[in-house]
Amino acid sequence: MTNEAQHHEQFALERSYPNCLDHVWAAWAVPEKKKAWFGDGLIEMDFHEGGRERGAFRNDMGEHTKEATFFEISERKRIVYGYSMAMNGRIHTVSLVTVLFEDHGGGTRLRHIEQMCVMPPSDGVEGRKHGWGALLDRLGTYLETDSLAETRA
Repeated sequence: MTNEAQHHEQFALERSYPNCLDHVWAAWAVPEKKKAWFGDGLIEMDFHEGGRERGAFRNDMGEHTKEATFFEISERKRIVYGYSMAMNGRIHTVSLVTVLFEDHGGGTRLRHIEQMCVMPPSDGVEGRKHGWGALLDRLGTYLETDSLAETRA
C-alpha cells in the first residue's frame, strides 16, 4: 500500500460564550476545569510556556494519543501550542494552534486557528474540525453548568 504525500491544511473555528473572559480563560488554564469539558482523555497538563499536555482516548478506530507543547501563553489573550496526534502509535497529523480570547460585550469570543501537516492515512482537516467543534460545544455546556454552580454558591 502506498500513501499519498503529506499535505497542509488550515482551519478556524469561532465561538461566543456569554461568560466573562476570566471564566473562559480559567476553563483553558486550570487543569481541573479543562478536564471537566475536555474529558477523561486529558492525562497530563502543565500549563506554562514550555509545559506539556498529553491526552489519549480509544474509539472504534483504535487508540488515539495527543502530545502537545505550549509555546506562548499571553494571559487572557492567547495560547500558542503545537501538538501531534497518533492513532495506534502512528503520528498522522502535526499542528500549530493559536487560541485567541477577546472580550465581547461582557462575554467572550474565542477563536481556534489550526495549521496542520496531514500524513495520510488520516481523517485530516475534516476530522479535526469535527473534533474541535464538538469540544468547543462541550466547553459552552461546561461554562453554563459552572456558571450555575457559582451562582448558587
